[in-house]
Amino acid sequence: MVTREMDRKQLDAEAFSQSEASVRLEGIDPTAYPSYLALKARVMDGEITPQEAVTLLLDQHKKSHTTAA
Repeated sequence: MVTREMDRKQLDAEAFSQSEASVRLEGIDPTAYPSYLALKARVMDGEITPQEAVTLLLDQHKKSHTTAA
């Protein structure tokens, strides 16, 4: 019998796999970034939702690409 937790983890793992493949087509390997891997682990552990991870990734990106005026 498959539990809801297993279903969620399988769906999250598949979503990550598809997203990573898409980004690799753009020439970037997201798994080369420790911050990405840390967020992925938090999602897979159920600590945060995928939507929260997206928000955190966008925030990290904005902070790392902000220039001082």
